[in-house]
Amino acid sequence: MKHKSLLMLFVVSIMVIAAGCGTSKEKDTSSQNQQPPEMIDVGLKINPENPQPNKEVTFSATVTQGKEKVDNADEVTFEIWKDGQEEHDKIQGEHKGDGVYSITKSFPEAGKYFVISHVTARDMHNMPQKEFTVGDANAADDQAENTEHHEEGHNSDHHDHHDAAGVSMHFMAAKDLIANAKTTLTLHLQKDNSALTSARVRFEVWKDNEEKHEFIETKENKSGEYTAETTFPTTGEYTVKVHVEKGEIHTHEENTITVH
Repeated sequence: MKHKSLLMLFVVSIMVIAAGCGTSKEKDTSSQNQQPPEMIDVGLKINPENPQPNKEVTFSATVTQGKEKVDNADEVTFEIWKDGQEEHDKIQGEHKGDGVYSITKSFPEAGKYFVISHVTARDMHNMPQKEFTVGDANAADDQAENTEHHEEGHNSDHHDHHDAAGVSMHFMAAKDLIANAKTTLTLHLQKDNSALTSARVRFEVWKDNEEKHEFIETKENKSGEYTAETTFPTTGEYTVKVHVEKGEIHTHEENTITVH
């Protein structure tokens, strides 16, 4: 009887171990079968493609993830500027449904322009860029050439931006910044529509009308995404100047934020 009990105990133990191994293998197989989520894709369109001065232009971004239309994007912003100009317009896109976000805008002057659609959705970021011409294309080329010659004869900050051709950046801060509360500043960085990695990115922060400037080093948490934590001691308007350095690239961009 004793031998039978021991035999039964041995058989049960083997069955338990086998079942445990089977469960472990199933978990391992399930883990291996899990695929990383597909990247979001952004289709940037300009209508008409060759707009005329003082006529409305529609900029649209169609956001998809695989075959799915993304209607819950966290942010869609269109950044637009004229070739050779420091000032950039940033306009929030309006959701139209079926993954489409758009704005309308007109341009008083002919010339060469650029647009970037900054899209943040499902913990991912994509920022395709397009070049377009308002008015006569030949006149725009002549104007751009004259602007380039003009800048070559002057020592100014435009030089840095000229060296960083193809570099796009998107700075993000919390919408409601509170004094003395820790917050995260984020920069998404691309070159030629691909993530720009392993760059040195710093945030230079100062309050309006104050001489003290603070430099904050960032960390690259994802490809092309650089973040840093900081605290703003008092309420008011602050300037955050982004400095980007990698090899021959040395560019910067200023952003204004409000702390409550």
